[in-house]
Amino acid sequence: MGPLEGLWASLVFVFIMLGVIRGFLKELGLTTVMIVWLFGMDQIIPRLEGFIQTQSAVPGSFVTRIGLTPATQNTSLWLLFTLITLAVVYVSYQGETLAFEGTPPRGVLGVLFGALIGAINGYLVCGTLWWLLDHYNYPIQSTGLLLRVPETGTFLTPAAEQIVHALKLLPPDLLGQGAQSPDTLGVLPVLVVTMILLRVVR
Repeated sequence: MGPLEGLWASLVFVFIMLGVIRGFLKELGLTTVMIVWLFGMDQIIPRLEGFIQTQSAVPGSFVTRIGLTPATQNTSLWLLFTLITLAVVYVSYQGETLAFEGTPPRGVLGVLFGALIGAINGYLVCGTLWWLLDHYNYPIQSTGLLLRVPETGTFLTPAAEQIVHALKLLPPDLLGQGAQSPDTLGVLPVLVVTMILLRVVR
């Protein structure tokens, strides 16, 4: 597998093509759902991780019986939130219940709008999947799909290190609080309300 930022850019390009094909009004449905999911994830992850940490110290608790501890949680929680994110995308593309109403502009303007919203959706979806990988310490590393980069000693090239850790440009970090604390919200609540108003107000 090549650099993660290369894979990320390739997947975002796929979403741009989908945006051009489907039109930006349909694509805004996925944008709305992803922002709502990001807000939910930003609130759920720190609480769930805190619950696991607390319960793993209790002998005989359900968490300890299933072998879930702060030391073993990465693969399970990465898989859980990755599958939910993919399910959110699948459901959003399957139905048109959240498609925004109106007549999309034709010609070049319609293509540009579709490409723009497709790029935003690609950023939200692929960036979230990448963030989950990083947050849970790349649990797929045992598969051999990821190669360590000599310059950084991690799975990230220097450019990817800048994107993920220095600049914190992935959606949960940029728009929320990187699931660090449920008490801090970032701009996600504002985005949720804005997207819902855009969907409801004609």
